[in-house]
Amino acid sequence: MPADSAPSPAPQETAAPGRGATFRILALIGTGHAVSNFYALCLPPLIPFFKAEFDVSYAALGAMLSLRSFMSGIMQVPMGIAVDKLGAKPVLVAGSVLMGASFGLIAVAPGYWSTVALLACLGAGMATLRPSNYAIINASIPRPWLGRAFGFNVFSAHAGRAVAPAAIIFLASLWDWRMALLIAGGTGIAITIGLITQWRHVRDDTKVERKGPGPSIAAQARMFASRGIVLFFAFYALTSFSMQGVLSFTVVAMTELGRAPLGAASGALTGYLIASALGVLAGGYLADKTSRHEMMAVTALLLSAGFLLALGTVSMPVVVIVAVMSTVGMCQGAMRPARDMLLRAILPREIFGRAIGLVSTGAAIGGTLSPVIFGWILDLGHPEWVFYILGVTIVLMAATVVAPKERIRLPG
Repeated sequence: MPADSAPSPAPQETAAPGRGATFRILALIGTGHAVSNFYALCLPPLIPFFKAEFDVSYAALGAMLSLRSFMSGIMQVPMGIAVDKLGAKPVLVAGSVLMGASFGLIAVAPGYWSTVALLACLGAGMATLRPSNYAIINASIPRPWLGRAFGFNVFSAHAGRAVAPAAIIFLASLWDWRMALLIAGGTGIAITIGLITQWRHVRDDTKVERKGPGPSIAAQARMFASRGIVLFFAFYALTSFSMQGVLSFTVVAMTELGRAPLGAASGALTGYLIASALGVLAGGYLADKTSRHEMMAVTALLLSAGFLLALGTVSMPVVVIVAVMSTVGMCQGAMRPARDMLLRAILPREIFGRAIGLVSTGAAIGGTLSPVIFGWILDLGHPEWVFYILGVTIVLMAATVVAPKERIRLPG
C-alpha cells in the first residue's frame, strides 16, 4: 500500500502536549539544528585565513572541509543506532557538546593536521542531529502538528546557514579568525547547556524495552533492505544530488548559456534560497491539513522539474528567470515536510533513529557525487545539461515517491 495510507506510529496519539509545550519543543530542536548548520557554513568563508595560517594549498583545504562532510555521512547510521539504543536526548546532547567543543578548539589548533582531526570530530557531532531530531519530533509532537514540526526543523537549518557567513566574518573583523571561532564554539556550548535545562519538556521514547534477544543482524539487514527503505535511500540521495547541483552550478550554467549576467544569476539563486525557506514553512502547514502527502510531494517535484528543464531550453528575461528559480525553490521547500511524513508513515519507532541515519547516508552520497558530475558536465562545454540532469533527477525523485511501499514490520 502507499506510504501515506499506512498507519501512523502510536506515540503522537497517546500523548499530546499542548500548543505551548509543542512550541517549546520545536524551539529546542530547531535551535540545535540551526547551530549545527551555522557551524558548517562558517568554515568556507575562513578558507583565506586558513590558507595564510597553515601555508597549504586550496586542494588541501578543500579536502579538510570534505572530511567534515564525509564523517557526518558515515556516522549517520551509528548515531541512529545509538538513538534507538540509548534515546535521542543523550545522543543529541553529546553531539551538541562535541560540535561546540570541536569548533571552538579549532581556534587554538597549532596546525593543519590538528584542524583536520577537529573537523572530523565536528562531522561526527553533526551526525547526531538528524536521527535525534526526527526521533524527538516523532515522539513529542502531536499528530496534527507533525508536518509543521518537520517543516520548522528544516527551516531552522536554513536560518543557521543564512546567518553563518556574515556572522563569522563580522566576528573575525572585530578580533581575528581564531577569536571568532572561539566565540562561536563557546556560544554553541552555552546554547546546549540552556537546552539541557529544558529537556523535561521533551518526550523521548525511542529507547524501547523489548523482551528476548531481539532480531538477529541478518533479520535487521533484511528489514533495512526492504523496498521502502531502499526507495527512501534513493530519494534522499537524489534530493541531495539535485540540491547541491542547484546551489553550486546553476549560476555558472546560466552565465555560460548567456541567460543572465553573473549578478542577475546570483540574484536568482538568492530568490531560490529565500523561497525554499518559506516553502518549507508553507509545506509543513499543508502537510498537516492533508493526508495526501504522496500527491503533494509529486506535484511539487514535477513542477520544479518542469521549470528547471525550461531554464535549460528557453531564453527568458532576467526577471522571469528570478521568478522561475524562486518558484523552483518554493516547490522544493514545500515538498520536504511531505517527504518526512511519508518516511515516518512506514517506520516503527523502535528503528526510527537508525532508519533516519541510513537514508541520511544516501543524502551524503548524493551530495558528494553532485559537484564531481556537474563540474565534469561544465568542463565538457554543455551548461544546458546541468538543467536537463537536474530536471531528470527530480522526475526520478517523484518516481520513488509514487512507488508502492509497505509499512516495515519488526522481525520476531
